[in-house]
Amino acid sequence: MENNKVLKGLYPITPSLYKSDIDYLSRIRSVLKSGINVFQFRSKFLSFRRKRFLLKSISNICNDNNVKLIINDDYNLGKLFDIKGLHIGRNDRDLISARKYFGKEFIIGKSCYNSIELAKYSMDNNASYVSFGAMYPTKSKASAIIVKHSILIEAKKIIKIPICVIGGINKSNIKSLIKYKPDMVSMISGIFNSNEIGKEIKDIQKIIIK
Repeated sequence: MENNKVLKGLYPITPSLYKSDIDYLSRIRSVLKSGINVFQFRSKFLSFRRKRFLLKSISNICNDNNVKLIINDDYNLGKLFDIKGLHIGRNDRDLISARKYFGKEFIIGKSCYNSIELAKYSMDNNASYVSFGAMYPTKSKASAIIVKHSILIEAKKIIKIPICVIGGINKSNIKSLIKYKPDMVSMISGIFNSNEIGKEIKDIQKIIIK
């Protein structure tokens, strides 16, 4: 699949909390200018109107930097802007209906937590990628189950679409995951909390893509 060529490397996700719109968009711009392929807008707490306001700018910045913009869960926003993908969690809409709604070229990712069975189901029903995690304790989702890294050994044998890892990952612990050869590594605070986002991303990309 054509999408498999871009579903690799660092996969940044927006933080839920931020100081101001100016600071938020400035940090996002730094991320998007760093040479990444895909980027996820995720916000569980903002109103639809607020999301729409922010996404207008984010979509433009993504297009300027040839980055595929993926949105977390929101079907309605997915049709408003030049969104290239949707990520589906445990309580979000069904994968099959999402694929039918957006079409075969649209990127659709599925959170599989610690379940190989869910990952296989997702692959069999035309998901573009699957995500396992949390790999480490994370403030972004304090209640998340910590996944044994060894699940990636089994996943790489069975799952034939890109595999993403997420949850508490940062530059200091990422090397222990890379030996399992995930296709993508998602980060939130590990990137957005940095004072030198561009440099941080370049350093991380060197570790991920060898």
